[in-house]
Amino acid sequence: MKITGAKKISAKPIMAEYLQERNRNEFNGGGDYYITGIKKLAEIKAAKHRAKKISMIAEGIELAEQRKDFFNIYR
Repeated sequence: MKITGAKKISAKPIMAEYLQERNRNEFNGGGDYYITGIKKLAEIKAAKHRAKKISMIAEGIELAEQRKDFFNIYR
């Protein structure tokens, strides 16, 4: 007796299929598969802090260049 319409059971174990799906998600730029909301929030906060520090450094460099140019005009 042949059963029709039933799904074929894969030869791979279920865990292997799960890990393969997780890896596919990570390769597609999905980030960390197991990331939680709290961890994601902490990473966003840290990235915001880093961006603020970088912009402050860039602003300082820009102001120093302007000051240097200003004093070079009157020499």
